[in-house]
Amino acid sequence: MNDQNDIRTLLHKLADIEALKQLKARYCHLVDAADWDALDALWMEDATCDYGFFGRFQGRSSIMDGFFRKQVSEASSFNAHMVHNPLIEVHGDRASGSWYLTAHTTQQPGNRAIWVMGIYHDEFQRVETEWKIASLRFEFKYFTPFDEGWARTPMWQPPHG
Repeated sequence: MNDQNDIRTLLHKLADIEALKQLKARYCHLVDAADWDALDALWMEDATCDYGFFGRFQGRSSIMDGFFRKQVSEASSFNAHMVHNPLIEVHGDRASGSWYLTAHTTQQPGNRAIWVMGIYHDEFQRVETEWKIASLRFEFKYFTPFDEGWARTPMWQPPHG
């Protein structure tokens, strides 16, 4: 390979990595804003989503209707996602990424302030020129009431309605 091809390859890889970072940031902003219609467009039709004790969902409509429009809408009156420490690998039209998440959320019942920490494990697929979420798995490290903290109650499980 010559230097121009090496530089071109590197630029494409960096552009893909940045696009994936932007996709994850957009996901977080849309969840926080409860903009379910815009969030719907980020997923592959046959995507999978595993949110641990909140459930596992297969297919974009199940993810959006069963998890976000139902569970998240009913259980959370406030969400603030902060993702950091991305590790991204791109292999052609497929990619994987992991991010640490620190989040503040308010859960029902009782309008309870919750701290969340964990790791997103994501798979992506390029569709034409756009990246989409193919699978999302969230590994909880703690989900704890603010007044109790992760040392005392690392995995509080909200009652399911």
